[in-house]
Amino acid sequence: MMKFEARSRQLSKIFKAAVVVLGVMFLPHIMPNEYWLRIYTVTGIWVMLSLGLNVVAGFAGLFDLAYVAFFGIGGYIFALLSSDHLGFHLPFLLVLPIAAILTMGIGFALGSTSLRLKGDYLAIVTLAFAFIFKQLLLNLDNPINITGGVNGIFGFDPISLFGLRITSPIGYANLIWISALLVVVATHRLKQSRYGRGWEALREDELAAEALGVNTTKLKLLAFATGAFIAGATGVLFASLQDSVFPNNFDFPQLVIVYCMVILGGLGNIPGVILGAIILSILPEFLREYGAYRMMSYGLILIVLMALRPQGIMSTIKIFSKEEKRPDRDKSGRLKASTDLYYQKEDETPLAKRTDQIFSKTDRVLLELAGITQDFGGLRAVDNVSFQVHDKEIVSIIGPNGAGKTTLFNIISGIYQPTQGSVIFEGEEVTGLKPHMIVEKGIARTFQNLRLFNKMTVLDNAKVARFCRTSTGPFSILLHLPKHIKEENATEEKAKELLGLFGARLTGYRFNQQAMFLSYANRRRLEIARALATDARLLLLDEPSAGMNPQETKEITEFIKSLRDSMGYTILLIEHKLNVVRKISDRVIALDYGTIIAQGTYEEVSSNKRVIEAYLGRKLDERKRANT
Repeated sequence: MMKFEARSRQLSKIFKAAVVVLGVMFLPHIMPNEYWLRIYTVTGIWVMLSLGLNVVAGFAGLFDLAYVAFFGIGGYIFALLSSDHLGFHLPFLLVLPIAAILTMGIGFALGSTSLRLKGDYLAIVTLAFAFIFKQLLLNLDNPINITGGVNGIFGFDPISLFGLRITSPIGYANLIWISALLVVVATHRLKQSRYGRGWEALREDELAAEALGVNTTKLKLLAFATGAFIAGATGVLFASLQDSVFPNNFDFPQLVIVYCMVILGGLGNIPGVILGAIILSILPEFLREYGAYRMMSYGLILIVLMALRPQGIMSTIKIFSKEEKRPDRDKSGRLKASTDLYYQKEDETPLAKRTDQIFSKTDRVLLELAGITQDFGGLRAVDNVSFQVHDKEIVSIIGPNGAGKTTLFNIISGIYQPTQGSVIFEGEEVTGLKPHMIVEKGIARTFQNLRLFNKMTVLDNAKVARFCRTSTGPFSILLHLPKHIKEENATEEKAKELLGLFGARLTGYRFNQQAMFLSYANRRRLEIARALATDARLLLLDEPSAGMNPQETKEITEFIKSLRDSMGYTILLIEHKLNVVRKISDRVIALDYGTIIAQGTYEEVSSNKRVIEAYLGRKLDERKRANT
């Protein structure tokens, strides 16, 4: 039955794709004249350009102002290799991949030099690259004429595909729109893959993505390279269509138009970007009769559209999706009380797996900190801290605000590199490794201040955490090979399994709910689920019960204990609620001003004079005198 359904879905997809291809090939024949046929063809160019920029700016959130230069590089490579200008007359099917790959290499090189830059700084560097490229086009005509200067290059070899020469306007329209459909499929597959989720996480919160095992450096380079590849290939098609290339074809105004298309459609929204490209390709033609008022009207329409829908014209539109029935509403649509949904006996779901095996602390050292010191200028946040965490042990770190607890977590998870000292995990030194490498080793964390990917769904938040445990490459994703399909199915199954540990709170309709709409307690639970999804052996939980009411605190306390008892996790915990610490801790470490002032069992630490003084802010004997 399942095989039959899968085959039916596959046949349905093939049928829909065939209808779209046939429709694209039919449209040129019904254009009223050659002028509108030309507009139709050029619109396909804009669609490809906007989809390529959408990978860089929409998926990954990188402000790339060099994109139009990549478009020009592809066009000029075609001009140099398929014309009389340098005497090369290479076939189109050879020039197209050469141009796209060379442009991708340049994009990769530019990205590698800009990895440490963000926002305005990245924009300045990429804009400078685009400006340099434009100046090279204008000036590389003397003493050796390479680019043709302001006169450009023209008179290219006609395209020949397997002996079929494409010279007619309809032939070019079909070629360009079929190419555009390929770009649509490619970008859609990338977005639905591990890379797409990684890019979206990078766009929302780079630090949180890195701390979940996402190699953000690799993803930035991949975004630059992918965008450059699409732009370069589009440049080849544009040059062939125009039968010439000039420096002003790849100027800043073209970049602005492409950005308008992406922003109008909605960053990261593929259907929206396509619609934005179509609208902004056709709209100027309808305004042409207004002469001097054309650009003013064009700008005014854009302003109004962005004022009404700043998130894009198609963002969050769900006309084609069937909304799941929410179990937290009754038949009238009224919200049920949380107790009606979560605390009825018939709906009770265990918070963690229950197994016959009970895990407990062993003598094997899993984590060791040796002489950790962290200075921030003249401030010493952590001072010569050393301790061990044994396998399947729950260790709590307590101390007043500013004691250095979170700084210690940042050192262990690779966010900070300590001034002195070593972090050793399972006998291997991991000091100074990048956060995603730490996660790969088997250490995952949550944050004191929530760092969820708010615009991603609950399910995708958990699936992002599987990035470091998956290995499918771009080719497998683009070709939809069995390895990619199998890995995606396993990723979804694992994510749902771990979210299911929290019962109805993170499952059912909530799988497809954006994380921003969860209650505060459920966001805390989702952060823990994400950490579990990395397949970590050591969990660093930074105030997991913060902001929870007594019932929620009780549940999360039992859940954390069950992670060790039923599932065998080792846990290092920061917590201010001492009743939580008392119930779950094998050992407690107290910090004050970056140093360890006590460690041992909860009873030993809680009765320590220095600990009481640190928490109360005055000496013990002064407290006693005040009470007498």
